Parts: sequence; structure tokens; C-alpha cells
Amino acid sequence: MKTAKKYATIAIAIAIVALVIFRLISNKKQLDSELKAMMEYSSVIPVEVISPVSIQAKQILEENGILRAEAEITILSETSGKVVSVSGSIGEPVSAGQTLVVVEKDVPESQYRLARISYEIAENDMVRFNNLASSDAITQQQLEAAKLNYQNALANYIAIKKQLENTVIQSPANGLISKRLVEAGAFITPSMPVFTILEQNRMVFAVKVTDTDMFRISKGQKAEIMLDALPGRTFYGNIRSIGVTADLSGRYEVEISISAQEAFLRGGMGGKAIFEIEMQDTGVVIPRKCIVGSIKDATVFVLSDNSVTSRKIKAMAINETEILITEGLSVNDKVVLSGQINLADGSKVRILNR
Repeated sequence: MKTAKKYATIAIAIAIVALVIFRLISNKKQLDSELKAMMEYSSVIPVEVISPVSIQAKQILEENGILRAEAEITILSETSGKVVSVSGSIGEPVSAGQTLVVVEKDVPESQYRLARISYEIAENDMVRFNNLASSDAITQQQLEAAKLNYQNALANYIAIKKQLENTVIQSPANGLISKRLVEAGAFITPSMPVFTILEQNRMVFAVKVTDTDMFRISKGQKAEIMLDALPGRTFYGNIRSIGVTADLSGRYEVEISISAQEAFLRGGMGGKAIFEIEMQDTGVVIPRKCIVGSIKDATVFVLSDNSVTSRKIKAMAINETEILITEGLSVNDKVVLSGQINLADGSKVRILNR
């Protein structure tokens, strides 16, 4: 009996060991199968693809520039005398006709009153002499002398009146005061500058372009202007002039008239001008991030069944995010948009955006 139990125990143990070995072998086959599938799956690289688009390509040209007043007016004194008062400081806006400087006027006012009396007397004399001449009461020579005296009195009156008016110096235009060159108590003389005014309603944005770009833009062409000091604001204008002589760096100045003038615009503000240029080149457009390498030596990956092939293309930038393909692609191709960093020629791929 003991012998039978012993053999039965051994048989059970052998059966258990055999079962364990079978299970291990079965698990290994399953693990090998899963590992093989995982390896095959991991060798397939997930990518996104895009089809090139055939459109009328437009290139964006951006150039840095500076805002400036088209006209800077220097106001000159037309009289002499002591300055009584000065109004306006640098940076303040002024209106046409606004008084800026007042010069003492005691002497001009006295001269004006005397000149006016002399003019009125001469005018009355001429009227009286005309009446006398009609009745032959005076000679023609006396009449001519009266007319000459009247003309002299009139000329003197007008000149003295102008001198009196010149004691008040006004702004000739709307704008901003850029220079204040006189103070109360100073003595001014004719032709002495007293203020400089920047005309705000004639602001221009000036940029400089290369000789190649100069022939791609034209007078009257629209432009967008963005100023560093005013982020988020866009101003619009048209090309007013294109320079004909290059500076020392070989660039040509382009002036853009700003359409909407604003009171807060100031000469010297920096920013950039953006021009949209329709291109003559034909081809298709793809996102810039499709290319591998530089634009001058560009390569893209093109989908072929479930794998990709690398392809050399000829391309040129049209803006910061798009490139124009002039050779190497058609609208029927599928180009890898993302994931190309892990690709090589012939790599198996899985399309994420199918």
C-alpha cells in the first residue's frame, strides 16, 4: 500500500511538472508572437500627410522702416522786438492759426495809428482834388500830386499794418511742435527761426529695399504698416515714391503715405511695412515645415503605398509658413507634413490623418 501511494505521488508530481512546462512553452510562443507583432508595429512610423495646393502664389515682402513727417515747417520771425509771450512746448499739438509768439507792439501800434491818419487824409485829399479837377479848379499837375501822395500813404499804411500783424506769430498748419527756439524776454529779428512744426496729416513710413525687390513693387501699391510702439494696431498706406539712387548699402528708399492719420503718431517711430506681391512663377504650394533641410537644398518625403520615398524639390519661400514648389511635386502627391524627423527612404508609415 505504501509503495502504491509513493508511485501515485510521483506520478502526480510528474504531471504537475509537465503541465507547468507545457504552460511555459505556450506562454513563450505567445510572448514571442506578441513581441514580433510589437516590433513590426514599432517599425511603422506614424506620420501626417498633406496634398500640395495649386493656387495663385503671392509673396510677402517685409521691410523695417521708420515713421517721419513728410513736411517739417520752420516758422521765421518777420519782425523785430522783444518777445512778450510764448505758447506751446515740444511735442504738443498745434492748429493752423494758433498763436505761438507775441512780440511787443507799442512802437508798431503808434506807427500804425499815424500811418492810418496819414492815409485817411491823403484819401480825402484825393477825393477833393478829383472834384476840383472836374470843374477845372486845379491843374492836372496838382491832381497827379494828390494821387501820388495817396498812393504813398496807402503803401506806408499797408506796410505798417503788416508789421503790426507780424508781432503775433501763428502756426501755419496743423501738426506737432518739434522745436521751440525762442523764449519770453528774448529779442528777435526778421528771418530768425522761432518754432518748427511737423505736419501730422502728412506722415510717411520710409523703408529701404534691395534692387531685386525694387522691381517687384510699384508706385501706388498697398502696404500694411505695424509700429513697434503700438502692438496690435495695423495702419494702411500706398507707395508714394520709390528711390532712383541706392545708398551705400545698395538699397533704395521707398516712401509710403499713411491713409489714416492719427494724433498719437510720432516721427521716429520704428516698425515694419508688409507688401503682398503676386508671383509670376507657377507651381504648387506646401507648408514650409514639410521640407527637410534648407529651402535651397530641399527634400520632402512622398507617400508611396505604405512607405515613403525621399524626393528633391526646387522651392522658394513666399512667406513665413509656405513655400512655392517650382519642380518636383504635383497636386496628386501626398507629402509628409509631420513625423519626417524619424523617416528614411523606404520607411514604413502609418497615416494619422487619413
